[in-house]
Amino acid sequence: MKAVIMAGGEGSRLRPITCTAPKPMAKILGKPIIEYVFDTLIAGGVTHAAVTLGYLPHIIENNYEQGYKNLKLDFIREDEPLGTAGSVKNAAADFNEPFVVISADAMCDFDIGKIMLYHKASGAAVTIVATDVDDPREFGVVKVGEENRVQGFLEKPSWSQAVSSLANTGVYIINPECLKLIPNGKKYDFASDLFPLMLERDMPVYCYHTDGYWCDVGNAGTYLKCQNDAFDGKFNPPVGCCASGIYVKDKLPVGDYSINPPVYIGSDVEICDGAVIGPYAVVDDNCYIGENARVRRSTVLENCSLASEASVTGAVVCSGAALKKGAAMFEGSIAGSGCVIGESASIRPNVFVWPGKIIGSGATVSDNVKYGSVKTEFLGENGVDEDCGAMLNAETCVKLGYAVSASKNGKKIGVGHDGTKKAAVMQLALSAGLADGGSTVWDFSECFEAQLNFLVNFCGLDSGMFVSQTENSRISLCGEYGLPPCRAFEREIESGMSRCEFRQTDEKSVKEISDMSGIKLLYTQELMKQFTGTFNGFTASVSCENGKISDLLSGCFSKFGIKEKSAPIFRINCSGTHVTAETDSNKYEFDKLLAICCYDEMRKGRDVAVSYSSPDYLDIIAENCGKKVMRYLTTPADNSDAAARKLASKQLFPRDALFMCARIISIMNERCMTLDSLASELPQKFIERKVFSVNFPASKLSAVMESNDNETKHLSEGIKLVREEGSLLVIPERGGGRIKVFAEADTMEAARELCADIEEIIKSVSD
Repeated sequence: MKAVIMAGGEGSRLRPITCTAPKPMAKILGKPIIEYVFDTLIAGGVTHAAVTLGYLPHIIENNYEQGYKNLKLDFIREDEPLGTAGSVKNAAADFNEPFVVISADAMCDFDIGKIMLYHKASGAAVTIVATDVDDPREFGVVKVGEENRVQGFLEKPSWSQAVSSLANTGVYIINPECLKLIPNGKKYDFASDLFPLMLERDMPVYCYHTDGYWCDVGNAGTYLKCQNDAFDGKFNPPVGCCASGIYVKDKLPVGDYSINPPVYIGSDVEICDGAVIGPYAVVDDNCYIGENARVRRSTVLENCSLASEASVTGAVVCSGAALKKGAAMFEGSIAGSGCVIGESASIRPNVFVWPGKIIGSGATVSDNVKYGSVKTEFLGENGVDEDCGAMLNAETCVKLGYAVSASKNGKKIGVGHDGTKKAAVMQLALSAGLADGGSTVWDFSECFEAQLNFLVNFCGLDSGMFVSQTENSRISLCGEYGLPPCRAFEREIESGMSRCEFRQTDEKSVKEISDMSGIKLLYTQELMKQFTGTFNGFTASVSCENGKISDLLSGCFSKFGIKEKSAPIFRINCSGTHVTAETDSNKYEFDKLLAICCYDEMRKGRDVAVSYSSPDYLDIIAENCGKKVMRYLTTPADNSDAAARKLASKQLFPRDALFMCARIISIMNERCMTLDSLASELPQKFIERKVFSVNFPASKLSAVMESNDNETKHLSEGIKLVREEGSLLVIPERGGGRIKVFAEADTMEAARELCADIEEIIKSVSD
């Protein structure tokens, strides 16, 4: 049996651990990850493997030039990136039997021989090994049908789409004829290119669902978790116990120190009196641990020195690093290879010190040595605000600007603020980071959020950022067309903020910040175009706490002769994105106003594009009119909603309250109907919207709902529950800690009862 081992990645998210060695050489309990992979293959019957190399290839080649145990190894260097599928085709060119593909930077104990038997028995062209995970957002989700035949994939979804927990492990069995589908000399990936092509051609792609151990060692957190999993017996450690929970490579050092199992201690380690090692501690080969030093829930790699009174808690100390007397490292921090942490210095949580750096005595390091650190979960449901843990000040805004400028959507960006002093200052800092990072910045200055989204769309910008200051500071983000950003854009921002590796720009690369405040007149002009016909004797009024919005609409009313009286009253939020309306006898929520506008569009022969959570009864209206409702996602992980987004760029009323007001007034005027009469033409449906906190992973949402005897439908975003009383759409929020529930029924009482049922289900799971 043969295999291809992919070992070419840089492991950028694992820096600074991987600054001086490729990720497959990172050690778990004293043994490189790639050796665990070798052992897994050998146990499954593999005798020959091709290893694809990219980053620091000589380190792997030099260590295994004679092979590993009875496994013959061939090394293939990639001169240019060919993607996962492209590199495998290059490495397996001479293979003529089904072979294994496995990554060298993920830990697993799969039974390769058993998987190969399954592959051959199923008649698959490709078998994908998948396993259940709590958080599938960093992985590809596999969609399977009957007999585990693969139906589709969703790569690195947001929480709103991650309602399945079946993750692609990157371990495959592949028939060699499949390689013919991979183009030569071109970057080509399995999950995004080859497998979708095979499904399109109805080729047999199957999923092997395993409960074996698997951990993608993607960052420092999962690296430490993997060490702990070994201690907890989730996979076999490379050495045996000399006592309960104490693993040693050679023998225990002599000395009067304390061990709190579980621990791993390598060879030639010196531990001085009074030191405390453990629990969940790794001390690798040739390390020195001084008097009264402490190593807890941490990994200290080979050739490190911890002086007396030094303390390491929940951290990683890379090879050859030194902590002087009394130095301390805290949770999530990393000291790179060869760096020196000075006497009594303190490395605060989640701070990275790059290789070879020297931290002076007594220093307290609260940021990465170069730029700083922000937690990975940086974007929340409403953008960047204090609810998602971000400390929003000018410094954070500069870093955010750098992170956005490095993204694919960061080439041409529009920025604006709400007119408050703090928001204006924060926008200046944000613009500075963007411009210094190489972005072309269009500064729209004081405006409102819906107006900024319009300008991003109208001017063809890649993205937009709006800074507001109400009770707390907030930075909202939009992508192309002024619509919610895609998941890939969010991931690029979060990755940049967590690693704080911002590119240095020269004088030529720094962009000017263009004053585009005058272009806001385009918004007013387009808004004016929404008022069609003459409005003699027409009355309406607007209520909004944002004076810019109320003044703008009042100016439109005055121009067209609309008298501002009591009814209908349009109540608009401060962002200009949401509106309700009141007549003398009724109150109409946003969904009903949206439906009135959509019906008018469809009556005139046009399809409509709305957000995914818009009411189902829009589809009933569309069917009666012979038109379509297209829905775009909140944070799409792919291009499945591209057509809906393109249409949405031309229809602004679903996401701009001012445009919606203008459209409704024009419809009332054109058809000589009151708002009550227009609403009476629609299906009599009622919508209730709720948000509930959950204490289980969003990936378990489907299982939780199905266990309560609901008829469950999996959608592109969230899941749909169908009851006799009505239907519910349940979508996890971006942060994963809460779910949004949209109930639709024939009466408001029934809709509220549907929401109450979901709340009871959540409580029962929590209890």
